[in-house]
Amino acid sequence: MKIEIAEPGRMKPTGSSLLRLIQNNSMPFLDLLVREAIQNSLDAADEESDYVSVDLITGSFNSKELSKELEGITDSLNKKYPADKYEFIAIADSNTVGLTGKLHHDDVTGNDYGNLIKLVYDICKPQNNEGAGGSWGLGKTVYFRIGIGLVIYYSRIVNENGCYESRLAASLVENEMNEDSLIPVINGKLKTGIAWWGEEIQNNKTIPIRDEKYIKKILSIFNIEPYEGTKTGTVIIIPYINSDELLKNNQAEYLDNEGKQIWPYWCYKLDDYFAVAVQRWYAPRLNNAYYPYGKWLRVRINNRCLTYDSMEPVFQIIQGLYNRAVNKKTEYYDILHKHDIKIGSIRLNRILNDPEAGVVAFTKVNRNMLKMCPPDNKHSPYMYFNCGITESERNRPVVTFTRKPGMLISYETTGHWADTIEETNSNEFVIGIFVLNSKNSIPEIGISLEEYIRRSEMAAHNSWNDFTVNSVNPRIVSRIQKHVKNKISKEYFGIDDLDDWTKIRSGLSKLLGDLLLPPENFGRRASGNSVRENDNTIRRRIIENHKDITLTVIEDSIRYTFQGIEIPLMLKTKSAIKKAVIMIGIESETGNITASEWEKDLGINLPFDIEAIDVSFIILNKSDFKYLNDFIVNKSSPDKEINGLKLSLLTSERGSSYGFIIKSEQKLSYEMKLTVKLNLRNRNIRTILNVEASEGES
Repeated sequence: MKIEIAEPGRMKPTGSSLLRLIQNNSMPFLDLLVREAIQNSLDAADEESDYVSVDLITGSFNSKELSKELEGITDSLNKKYPADKYEFIAIADSNTVGLTGKLHHDDVTGNDYGNLIKLVYDICKPQNNEGAGGSWGLGKTVYFRIGIGLVIYYSRIVNENGCYESRLAASLVENEMNEDSLIPVINGKLKTGIAWWGEEIQNNKTIPIRDEKYIKKILSIFNIEPYEGTKTGTVIIIPYINSDELLKNNQAEYLDNEGKQIWPYWCYKLDDYFAVAVQRWYAPRLNNAYYPYGKWLRVRINNRCLTYDSMEPVFQIIQGLYNRAVNKKTEYYDILHKHDIKIGSIRLNRILNDPEAGVVAFTKVNRNMLKMCPPDNKHSPYMYFNCGITESERNRPVVTFTRKPGMLISYETTGHWADTIEETNSNEFVIGIFVLNSKNSIPEIGISLEEYIRRSEMAAHNSWNDFTVNSVNPRIVSRIQKHVKNKISKEYFGIDDLDDWTKIRSGLSKLLGDLLLPPENFGRRASGNSVRENDNTIRRRIIENHKDITLTVIEDSIRYTFQGIEIPLMLKTKSAIKKAVIMIGIESETGNITASEWEKDLGINLPFDIEAIDVSFIILNKSDFKYLNDFIVNKSSPDKEINGLKLSLLTSERGSSYGFIIKSEQKLSYEMKLTVKLNLRNRNIRTILNVEASEGES
């Protein structure tokens, strides 16, 4: 194949810039690949078929056989990759129209670029049809990030003359600034890091190869058969991948009870990972004949069909909820048959043509239904969703959301979709899905609701956000999020509208701030200073200066975790005392709310919970006794006594730890360093620390 090297020019991208276009580092590369590749296939569905079929293929290939076909980089490729065999990934679809359109930009008239130019030769050329996956055209750059930046495209189409035609081209996007970059310099010009291969039509200008015999030769390197008969579709081949690195890329960290990392079964083989990733993002459309917006999805992984029966129970639940949301009926013979399902219409008045913005369907399921118990021993839903695991004693709700294409955008356990929904016990999980009313429209700004949300997803498609159109910001997304939370909270926890309800029931005005974050919002009386200790300067902030006790936060050592925050404290008595009590309360405009008042007046759990207190040293009576070894107080071991000084957790009636008490039979003066590990259930509440001390009887 002849090489075409992109020449430098005004407003032209470079390889390094393309590789940075989507900086979605919160999602594993394999998930990004599955999301983008399958959505491209679904967007190219053949209208004559009932479903789109996608094959995910893994294997190895002979590097020398491939490199000799790539003019201009053969030697450098062999030098950089000297082994005979390397791995590849291929994504093949059928019942699709393939890479249609003109062969070269010079042939394009108007804006009719076609699938070929949009995918292979251009960036920022999205699909134009409503309900398509993306509105940015940048998702395709993920192909260049999976391997070394080399991608081979093969497609069979029905051309504009009504004849079957095969097309094959390759492209390479690399960081042109690397010393071992593959693409040669053209005519002494600057490197761009972008090249294509195909049939040469003039100097440094190529189009896809259409020679069936040659195409078959290239495909045979990867043991892939060309399309035949009336079959059309596209195959994307990504060679030189490193499966071990891909499997470990950006996985959420899961730890067992002993703190050892857990690797779920799908993190060992690409086949298994693809199976879970397809379900994770396309459960609503996978093997689902009830999908209402067009073609449903069928997937095979190395010739093994991913059937409904082989889907993980948690994703069968997601699909069941989706079907009930789009059709507003509960009578399906699936995993949720005869299960208690809640369906709620999310209505926004005076904004939409039809007040219904969408439907939320949700349910509460237990560990048995999820097959988490022996003999199945399935993993936690959080692991399947690639979310961090919450504390074992309580389970955060999970809310996901989607629009017309049926790709799930994200799984939310905190933040705007789920932050005010109460946790459940360790045996139960609340799972919900919001499905957009894609047929709706927004008269004030003159676009459909589907298009508004599509534009809001940004290039990474991992969230929905409000934005301004024609000087109007209808705040549709934030209102949807609030209504979804309220419906779930009202159904399971007896809360209607959390904001109004708390005002009426407790007489509180709007609760302020963020829960304990950032550190400078800690407490009521803050005065920052620097203290030198062990010849190292440590930034500190005194957050409570009681008449008997000084409590100090070591700001430089604060650690933020997925569950919350770890706060290192220095506690020092000013005189000998018998008892010290440190409690966390909730701040409102009307004053401090204690833990007992919160639970009694609101009838809900505290928005925080102390997981553990780790004490690293204690000095009694200045120098009489020193304890320099760690000990931990937690719910399984709530008390610890050292040399007459006893530290105990304070636990509310609902089982949340909200503080600790230090007691002694005789008056003692002491200094101790401890770390409070705090889990945050609701980050929309501001907390304060209260210190009490007594010299009298304890």
